[in-house]
Amino acid sequence: MVILLLLAGGVRATHAGEVLPGVHVEGVALGGASLDEARERLKSIAADAAREPITLVAEDRRLKLEPVKAGYFADPAATARAALDSGRGGPLSLLTTVAGLFVQRDVALEQTIDKTQLKQAVDSLTDELGRRSFPGELVIDSEMLSVSVKEPRSGREVDRGQFAERLERSLARRPRGTVEVPLKDVAVAKLQDVERVARNAREFLREPLTLTGAGDPLDVSPGQLAGVIALESREEGKVVRLGAGDKRLAKLVDEVAPRRDRPSRDARLSAPARAATTLDAKGEVAWKPRSADVRVTRAPRPGRKVQRDALADAIEKAIRAGSHRVKLPVKRVDPDLSAADAKRLKSLIGTFTTYYVPGQPRVRNIKRIARDVDRTIVAPGARFSLNQTVGKRTKADGYVEAPFIADGKIKPSVGGGVSQFSTTLYNAAYFAGLKLDSHQPHSFFIDRYPAGREATLNFPDIDLRFTNDTDAPILIRTSTDNNSVAVSLYGNNGGRRVEAKAGDRMPLPDKDFSLVVTREVRYADGKVVKQPFTTRYDKPPEKE
Repeated sequence: MVILLLLAGGVRATHAGEVLPGVHVEGVALGGASLDEARERLKSIAADAAREPITLVAEDRRLKLEPVKAGYFADPAATARAALDSGRGGPLSLLTTVAGLFVQRDVALEQTIDKTQLKQAVDSLTDELGRRSFPGELVIDSEMLSVSVKEPRSGREVDRGQFAERLERSLARRPRGTVEVPLKDVAVAKLQDVERVARNAREFLREPLTLTGAGDPLDVSPGQLAGVIALESREEGKVVRLGAGDKRLAKLVDEVAPRRDRPSRDARLSAPARAATTLDAKGEVAWKPRSADVRVTRAPRPGRKVQRDALADAIEKAIRAGSHRVKLPVKRVDPDLSAADAKRLKSLIGTFTTYYVPGQPRVRNIKRIARDVDRTIVAPGARFSLNQTVGKRTKADGYVEAPFIADGKIKPSVGGGVSQFSTTLYNAAYFAGLKLDSHQPHSFFIDRYPAGREATLNFPDIDLRFTNDTDAPILIRTSTDNNSVAVSLYGNNGGRRVEAKAGDRMPLPDKDFSLVVTREVRYADGKVVKQPFTTRYDKPPEKE
């Protein structure tokens, strides 16, 4: 025992910091190597282990799988540490230390397998290694209404659990060899079952499907149905019945549903396009609502909307049951403006008028945008957007080129001049006491507009938006003549009174001036809200 201790101690002392004699990893001798040297020698072994493919055999199919794609990783650094520790344990390892002088001692290559990647590899190989079952198919000629069948075929499915276990064992083994992929049979319906469904299809195609319950009955012809009905498989293909193809059924619904949709119709209102009271002041202004003659000239009518998903379900159920009648599922669509709502529009809550020189191209654009906005209804709580209401101004829509401010310069642009309408509408909403959401003044002051109370417009980035924060709808009426454009807002704002108070114009360095205009909104309950708006104007461009 003393001799063993002396001999083992001498070996360990001689190889301090080195792998002990006799240590091999997959045939590579590491005795006498330092930790770094051992790691370098093992890199090629780890690389070979990662590259050595596994052969997968599934019946007559053979595939090669690269280990790294299944989550395999060989660690040369961890293996080198294990080799360095080999033979250096407790008293029982003394004999192992000495034995290494005479016999080879193998240390296993340190390997890990990522279970998530392994599962992903199994999932991705399943379809390739297995054979999908085929439940059969109906082949229908939509013109001749003939129905034939494609024969069902059983499949072979990979047993994923067993496959993963076998693959993991093979990855850890060297050499790796072959993995037999475990397969199990997948049964399907019999041919006679598919032929029975085909007979049901022929019977169903003998007459149209009638949709009822929303206007006159609507027939869906057998030719249309032929493009929809299909073999439906259940219980993994073991049971088949007559059904419908999802995409083809959705297409049929999209074709027939609009024929029974009916839009709602709002109440039609009559109100003066140009109010009897003209408001056009540019400085200190006070305004309160006026009584107005707003009449309902056409009663509203509710609409209906066919419920697409519910109709698809109903048609599919009818096909399965062999029924040829389906009640259309519809939803009532109420008008945005009911008769009761219309009766609440009893006041002129805001109005404003601005002026222009007759005959200029910009006047044509102002008149065009005024027509587009006229008679717009803004529901309670809704936000009005001028750009969204009118859209992009184009020549095709009747707009022409006219001067437009861009980057502080006046340039020709289709729709130039519509900012005057935007300013007019802005002031009407301003004096109606409505919630002003978004507006942008011109970059420099134009004296035809009220200083600090104006709004430019450009599609799509510069918009005029306000919210109807009253309990009643708002009717927008517009009017143009040779010299002016007027906007009048009819509704019921609860009697809000508005006053505009303009401060002094303050000169600005490198600019023209700044101005604060404060809007005071006085509500019926006595509450007063003050809203200051600060506008900074650049100097106007020099005339060329």
